[in-house]
Formats: sequence, C-alpha cells, structure tokens
Amino acid sequence: MDAKETYKQGETVIDLGSGAGFDILTAAKKVGPSGRAIGVDMNKNMISKANANKILMNLLNVEFIESPITSIPLPDAKADCIISNCVINLVPASEKQLAFNEIFRLLKPGGRVAVSDILARKELPDDIRRDVALYVGCIAGASLVGEYEEFLKNAGFEDVLIVDTKSDLNVYFTANEAQSSCCKGADEDLAQNSSSCAPPRSAGSLETGGDVSSDRSSITDFNQWAGSFQIYAVKPGSA
Repeated sequence: MDAKETYKQGETVIDLGSGAGFDILTAAKKVGPSGRAIGVDMNKNMISKANANKILMNLLNVEFIESPITSIPLPDAKADCIISNCVINLVPASEKQLAFNEIFRLLKPGGRVAVSDILARKELPDDIRRDVALYVGCIAGASLVGEYEEFLKNAGFEDVLIVDTKSDLNVYFTANEAQSSCCKGADEDLAQNSSSCAPPRSAGSLETGGDVSSDRSSITDFNQWAGSFQIYAVKPGSA
C-alpha cells in the first residue's frame, strides 16, 4: 500500500483536527456515498461550523466528533486513511506519542496516514517555544524531524516518508497573511484548504473558524528553524 495513494470509493477517512471541515468534506466527495468521512476536533465551536458546512454541501456520508485526538471514541481498525493538517504539532510534547498510537489503533491493517505538519529542523530556543503566537502559528510546538519519525515507528508504522515541502514559513507571518494556513495539504488530492491552524485564504461560502493574528517574533527567518513537511506511513498488514 502506498501511503500517498489518493482516496478510493467506499473508503473510510478520518481527519484529526478537522476544524471547519474543509479537508474531510473534500474527502467525503471522493470516497462517495459508499464511503465514510469522519472529522475529529476538540473545539465545540469548530464542530458546529463543520456541521453547518456539511449541510451547505449536502453531504450525508460525513460525521463530526468532538474529542481530543489522543483518545477518540471510535472502534479499532475503523479507517483506511487518516489525515491531519497542521494539528499534531499543537499536541503537548508529553502526549504526542499518544496521538500516533491512536492513529495506529484507528487504522485498518494496510491503512495509511498522510499528514501535513510543521517540524523543527533543529532544537527550538526557549523564547520561540514560549511565544504563544508562534504556538498558534504551528511553530512553537514543532517536533524535530527525527522525533516525528521515531513517534511513528514506536507506534508500529512502516514505510515512513517525511518530505520537506520547502515552503516559506516567513510568508505566514507577514502582516497580510494571517489568514493563510501554515501547512500545505499532505497531498494535493488528499487535503486542501485546511483551517486547523488558521482559516484558509479562500473558503468560498463556507464558514471559517475566525482570524488568527499575531505580532511577528524577533526571529528574522523562521525557515532556519522549522519547515512545512508532508508525512506518510503505512500500518503493516493487508489492506
């Protein structure tokens, strides 16, 4: 199974930190009426917005669950694919392994994970980690690339692939970019227009989660410290 494979009709897809639902609603259309799309978010307000967007799009194969992503009230081996866009880095460091363990539990044998996240290129200074604005902006909570791979392997995943998108993180923190997501989709066919870290730049008539704005840190080049990565892995077994 290729973790970068796009959705197939009839599959079940789970989005961790689904926000206003843009990614999982896109997935719902691709898996079709015989498939299932499940969004998970711990924010009640975002769940309400996602359900409103579901109604706007008239999709019947979608549900949204209010829950932390480290302990989700769903049965084992539920999903063929799990996606997440710039959310796992917001999980406290002490709980990150729990999030990956939960992803592994929820996937069917042969299931795949496709995640976009901000990862640290080197150990972040304390002033960055203490900066609330940078935390909201997906940087302060970033794990090192090697740590992320270790989390996945410790959970039981194989065929781990971590790809640096070479995106310019500085763009996210310019004055007029507060509404752009700091993560790109894990695959252009898998995830687009996520609102998990910040509302997407253009969401049409769909509701969004509100603005995220901050003063820029004294750091002059965020790209030296972190980057936007696409992460793929497969749960062993037959799909």
